[in-house]
Amino acid sequence: MNIYGYHSIEERLKLGRISGILKISRENSRIHRLIGLARRIELPVERVSENELTRLAGGENHRGALLVLFEDRGTVKGKTKYRSLKEKLKEIESDNSLVILLDGITDPQNLGSILRSADQFAVDMVILPSRRSAEDGPTVSKVSSGADSYVDMVVAVNLNRAMEELKSEGYWVYGADMDGKPIDRVDLRGRVAIVMGSEGRGLHRLVRERCDEIVAIPARGHVDSFNVGVAAGIIMYEVRRQQGFEM
Repeated sequence: MNIYGYHSIEERLKLGRISGILKISRENSRIHRLIGLARRIELPVERVSENELTRLAGGENHRGALLVLFEDRGTVKGKTKYRSLKEKLKEIESDNSLVILLDGITDPQNLGSILRSADQFAVDMVILPSRRSAEDGPTVSKVSSGADSYVDMVVAVNLNRAMEELKSEGYWVYGADMDGKPIDRVDLRGRVAIVMGSEGRGLHRLVRERCDEIVAIPARGHVDSFNVGVAAGIIMYEVRRQQGFEM
């Protein structure tokens, strides 16, 4: 996987224990910092031409640096990807937990935005369906400013089954929809799971039917609704506010 964007590369290098090459085509203070981080974890640094870096990045928006990852050799700070839901649930001990499920979020920009908020609000995990979903990659990493390196992600073959598994572990599952009950009038303390649907289509029918309640963000705008990334951030804040979460 190729990662570009200063913040994304920096956060991935801070994690350490990765296998790859840092490729650079320019000289500036931020790139020198990336080189220092790479050398600290004994990651090779290679100077390449601007054209070569543009080819590898798939465009000119690389700013002179690209991290080429071969494979993850491990994780730190609790970051894991694509493990089983049951395994992850065993690690969650807090009575005030927050899980985000994504139903049909196919735009990497939206996924990156959601992961950035998930990192800021210490979401316990983000659950992605194995189909009809954006995948973690260069765009997601850049948009999230590297937050995808810290947020635990789980891929569920069946999102409805994942919701039932969460319920069996004491979670209340809320679907986000503009026709729902105002979120500030809902008790969101305890173990909470929020399902975010795609823009336009919203929640799939079966997913909606399995939610314990549908919630909405009170608003008075002239357009239909919030962008899903913005909406997710607002909802995460409200859940954590009610849970008395200390930032």
